[in-house]
Amino acid sequence: MNNRVDLVEKITPWRESWKVHVKVVKLWYHKNPALDPSQNLLHMVLMDEKLHKIQATIRDKLIPNFAVSLTEGEVYLMTHFTVVPNTGLNRAVKHRFRLLFQYKTSVVSVVSIRIPHSGLCFTSIDEIDQRTKDDDFLIDFVGIITGVRKERDVASYGKMIKAVVLEVFSDGKKVQCNVFGNACDLLEYDNLQKYPRSLLIVLESFKIKAIEGGVMLQNVMNVSRLFINPDIPESVEFLSRFSVASYGFSRLVTNELGYLVSKVDGDFFNPKEISNIQDLCADNGDGHYFVIGTIKEVMDEPDWWYYSCVCGHVVVEHEDLYLFDACGSCIEHVMVKYGIRVKIHHGGCAVLFVLLDNAATKLFGKTCSEAFLRIEEEFPVDPNVFAVRQSYSPHMFDDIVGEEKIFKVEINSAVDRDYSGCFKIVNVFSHNPELATTNDYINARLHGPIFPPIYDTYLKYATGEDYKTQVVYDNCIQYETIEDIITDLISPNHCYSDAENSGFVFILGIISSVLKNHKWWFSTCLYGSLVSANKNILSCDLCQFQCIDAVPMCFVL
Repeated sequence: MNNRVDLVEKITPWRESWKVHVKVVKLWYHKNPALDPSQNLLHMVLMDEKLHKIQATIRDKLIPNFAVSLTEGEVYLMTHFTVVPNTGLNRAVKHRFRLLFQYKTSVVSVVSIRIPHSGLCFTSIDEIDQRTKDDDFLIDFVGIITGVRKERDVASYGKMIKAVVLEVFSDGKKVQCNVFGNACDLLEYDNLQKYPRSLLIVLESFKIKAIEGGVMLQNVMNVSRLFINPDIPESVEFLSRFSVASYGFSRLVTNELGYLVSKVDGDFFNPKEISNIQDLCADNGDGHYFVIGTIKEVMDEPDWWYYSCVCGHVVVEHEDLYLFDACGSCIEHVMVKYGIRVKIHHGGCAVLFVLLDNAATKLFGKTCSEAFLRIEEEFPVDPNVFAVRQSYSPHMFDDIVGEEKIFKVEINSAVDRDYSGCFKIVNVFSHNPELATTNDYINARLHGPIFPPIYDTYLKYATGEDYKTQVVYDNCIQYETIEDIITDLISPNHCYSDAENSGFVFILGIISSVLKNHKWWFSTCLYGSLVSANKNILSCDLCQFQCIDAVPMCFVL
């Protein structure tokens, strides 16, 4: 019995008896209102243990045979497929080929193998900005929502569908994203405004669209998905990056134009706004103030950090469970955040500041999770004894004593009682900041949805036999002489065609010679498409990929 399992990256059309252990990471039905509703396709993205992915498709007649057996997120042993080129304008994966299910395809659920990875593979905002034309491959993207604008409903194939324009922040940059259809239901203003800060959003299988002066993202109807504050490891990893954790994001609020906007605290402000520490004690009302001060001491307290969920709420640990403090619901993935107190001195006046996560991250130059890594290096105890280490503060707290900084202070009459006797710091700056050039509230860059809704193209997949080599045959071959063909070709009133034999003409002749001074062969991919060479790199003209398994074919004159 052959127990060998194939890797997804090795799949080619050489054979059909492939056997793979894969997780169904995405499952969707093809729906295009421009086509006959009976032309159904069930698509899925499959991922193996090496995190390689391939798209698979089930044609309409076979959907009832497999649909009930397939569940997104589950792992299966699958065997026997037809392998075809991965073409189209909206390709969900970058594999050169895709799988077609056959009648004899086998799908067996596997419980002994786990593939915990979600299958998301995020494209950076720098990579997106470098694109100069529409991309045929759909991408995943993660960021923070900093602007939302509802558009008028858009007419599409006789129906009116919703439209929302987003602005999404990632690693210090912003990108516009147009969303159409049912996905807009997750972007209702009331739903977005209930969180303490702007929301994290995961965009799955979105298309990059080129516009004048840049690019934007847009969903493909019924293919793309978006997730708000998903409780997944990728969310925690993103929010724990220094390039994200060092920024502060306000709650989404409605501006005078009716947009939802979030204030992003970055590295800029106007030095003319600097006040004295003494002024903080005066009753100047709620607002933000900038003060200069020298760090006198970082308070050595055991509760200098806390658990937080992706939404930004405090999470408490209880018997190996993480519970949302407000409602007691269980959270699976949490992150650690700063919550430290710092004594500041300036002009003979000393005050106590509370620095929350983004401000402390900028102050120390490290995220809270990085600070815990420092503790592991500095505090050599059994790593399993976390209860001992969690009350220990890293040496880097002492490194900033004596530094002079500019602090952005937030005064709010409805402040949390934990800040009583202290001032809440929401940002920290060096002593020579750059001048602010624009308002941090974002709305000017939100353009209209200049592209119509995008639908997945319907690729008419044939049966496996249709992809095999075909030979034209006829019981009675009709042939012509070379002279007849030449006469037809040069005749001004004759257009030669042979619909019955798909354009083939049979001639009878004697081979007089074979030209030896011409290239007598060429390269093709496994499906017979011409392969071109550019600087010793072979590229398939059909799927536009580098070809590593070109086949030499004979061509003689």
